[in-house]
Amino acid sequence: SQLYRTFDQLLVLSKGRTLYSGPGGASPTTYFASRGYPCPDLYNPADHLLDLATASPVALMTRPEVSGSSIEGSPRKVAETPGKEDAIELGPIYGKPQSRKWVGSNGKLATSHPESLGYAATFLTQLEVLSGREWTNLKRDKSLFIAHFGVAAILGVFCGGLYYKTGVTIAGFQSRVGCLFFLGSLIAFMSLSALYNIVEIKPLFLRERAGRYYSPSAWLLARVLFDVIPLRIIPTIVVSTITYWMAGLAPDAARFFKFLLILVLFALAMALYNFLLACTFRNGGIAILLSALFNLFTMTFAGFFVHLDAIPPVLRWLQWLCPLKYCLEALSVNEVGSGLMIQDTLQGVPVNISAQLIMTLLFGFGANNYYRRVVVLDSASFFN
Repeated sequence: SQLYRTFDQLLVLSKGRTLYSGPGGASPTTYFASRGYPCPDLYNPADHLLDLATASPVALMTRPEVSGSSIEGSPRKVAETPGKEDAIELGPIYGKPQSRKWVGSNGKLATSHPESLGYAATFLTQLEVLSGREWTNLKRDKSLFIAHFGVAAILGVFCGGLYYKTGVTIAGFQSRVGCLFFLGSLIAFMSLSALYNIVEIKPLFLRERAGRYYSPSAWLLARVLFDVIPLRIIPTIVVSTITYWMAGLAPDAARFFKFLLILVLFALAMALYNFLLACTFRNGGIAILLSALFNLFTMTFAGFFVHLDAIPPVLRWLQWLCPLKYCLEALSVNEVGSGLMIQDTLQGVPVNISAQLIMTLLFGFGANNYYRRVVVLDSASFFN
């Protein structure tokens, strides 16, 4: 009770809907008393407001003893509403209404002209406030960023050391493609942390979204700026850069930046896919399980473990659902496009053959599919 009296402004929410927003002190109890819910004598006002918040908002606003009055915010009979006989219009709560809502005799909520619903601020203001909050959270808890950056550096050194200075023999070419496959798989599993983060903040987002504080697009853009970029894109660039030069891949700046473009698009697509799973399922464990199974599925049909043309026709179409397949193919085409030649000796016979031919024979990748795969990965990021 003593703490309650210190509040200048008060917001009462119930199941994501605003019951009261205005001055503190005696104003909330006076308001609810005018709606037919007076605070009992010798009863704590804070406990009374909590009791009201735990009740159904519809039941709160449609009690039979509440009748129309001159008090702003009280229900009024609406006789002119066609098709909504005996409906009650819910008036504003300490503010101007943004839309009209009726509660009919069946207890269901109906809204007229839902397209007229607005938000508390403009899109840029929403983005500014959300970005400020995300930046503050990122500064307060640096452990996740440090962990992603540190793990990316360590894995980059590990992967670069594992495939250090791969040769141009047939075995060396297989190692090159294996290095690219390892990077894609690593990025796919690193994106799982995006899913857990969304599961944690989902209840807060749903409450604020129900209150129409901001639009989902503003929230998503803020998440991309202060979650996807520092925690997904930057670690991807770190691990890819270290591995690329240690493994001795194509020593060409243009090839290197095209290599980074593919991995950044793939990381973005996987992060947004995990966002989608976290928003779809209430249970975070189910979302994490499905994400891990999807990663294993994409690894199977990526073209590294099994030749794409050797897959039975009844299952071959599944390869088009695998982002890792597009990523690996684009990376392989970019690597062999530098004019890489395979130089080896087979049973004493020297072999000097284009790496493009070996890539097509061993993995079934098309030699001119780089930009097609870029478009596919870009589209996957957009539609997620």
